[in-house]
Amino acid sequence: MRSCGLVLLCALLMLGGICRTGVAEAACTIESSPGGKPGPLMKRLSPDCTNAEREAQAVPAASVMKALAQGLAVDLAGVVLRGDLIFDQLPVQKSQIPKGLTPEQQAALSAMNDEEQRVVAGNLIIRDSVVEGALRHRSAKGTLEFEGTVDFHGTKFKDGVDLSRSVFQRVLTIDSALFEREAYFVQGHFAQGLRCADTKFGPHTRFHRSVFRGPVDCQGSLFDGMAEFLEVVCDAPVNFERARFGLGTGFSGAQFKKLANFSDAIFSREAFFAFVVFSGEARFAGAQFLQAADFSNADFKRGDDLARVRFDQKPLTNGTKGIAQAGAGKGGQSTFQQYAITLGILLVAAFLVAYAVKLK
Repeated sequence: MRSCGLVLLCALLMLGGICRTGVAEAACTIESSPGGKPGPLMKRLSPDCTNAEREAQAVPAASVMKALAQGLAVDLAGVVLRGDLIFDQLPVQKSQIPKGLTPEQQAALSAMNDEEQRVVAGNLIIRDSVVEGALRHRSAKGTLEFEGTVDFHGTKFKDGVDLSRSVFQRVLTIDSALFEREAYFVQGHFAQGLRCADTKFGPHTRFHRSVFRGPVDCQGSLFDGMAEFLEVVCDAPVNFERARFGLGTGFSGAQFKKLANFSDAIFSREAFFAFVVFSGEARFAGAQFLQAADFSNADFKRGDDLARVRFDQKPLTNGTKGIAQAGAGKGGQSTFQQYAITLGILLVAAFLVAYAVKLK
C-alpha cells in the first residue's frame, strides 16, 4: 500500500512538473546561417548530437568550395563534411601591372603572373568535425594563399590532406586533429606558425622545405608513420617535447634559429639530424633514440645536451660541431644492456644462494 501511495504521489507531482523519474536527455542544438541569403557559411552542432543527427546534417564539400570561391568565411563545428575540397578549382588570381614601375618591378610582377596564384580570403574553420573526403592543392607551379584563419582543431581527416605550396598568413591550427591518411605541407609558408599539439599523424607526414616564421608547437604529437621535416627553416621556437615518432624521421638540413625542444621525445626508428644547424638552444634531455641516430655534420652553436639522451645505438657524429664527443651516446643504457645487467645480478645472487646452501 505504501509503494502504491508513493507512485500515486509521484504521478500527481509529475503533473505539476515537480517529480521526474529520469534524467532528461540532452538535446542536439544546431546553429546555422540562414538559407537563401548571401553570407558566410556557418553550421555548428553541439557535442550532444548523435552520429545519426550529424549524418543527417552533413555539409556537402561543394557548398564549402562555393563559399570560398566567393571570398566568404566558412565556420563549421561538430559536422560531417562530405566530398573533396579541391583547391585547384579556385580561380587563378593575376596581379595588375600598374604604370610607372621600374623594369625590375615589372619583371617581378610578370614572373608572379606566370605562376598560378589562388587565394582563400575568408576564414576556413572546421573544428571537432569529420572530413570524409580529401583536401588537395597539387599545383606544381602555383601557390595557395590563406589570408584568414585556418582552424582544424580536433577534426578527423579520413582521406588524404595535401596542402603543399600553401601560404598561411595566420597561425595554422591542427592541434588534437587526427590524420588517418597522408598529411602533406611541402614547401609551405607559415607566417605566424603552426599549432599541432597532441595531433595524431598517419602513415606519412611531409613538411619538406617549409618555412616557419612563427612558433611551432607539436608537443605530445604522434607521428605514426614517416615524418619528413627536411630542410625546414624555423625562425621562432620549435617544441616537439614528448612527441613520438613511429617510423623513420628526417630533420636533415633543417635550420633552427631559436629554441629547438625535443625533450622526452621518443624516436622508435631511424632519426636523421645530419647537417642541421641549431643556432638557438637545443634541448634533447630525456629523449630516446631506439634505433640509429645520425647527427653527422650538425652544428650546435650553443652546445648540446646529448649526454642526457638515451641512445640504444651509438649516434653518428662525424663532422658534428659544438658537441661533446666523449659524452655523446652515454646518456642512457639500451634495453639490452639493462636486461644484461639485471640478468647478471640475478645469476650472481643465485650463485651466492646455492653456495650458502651448500655450506649448510
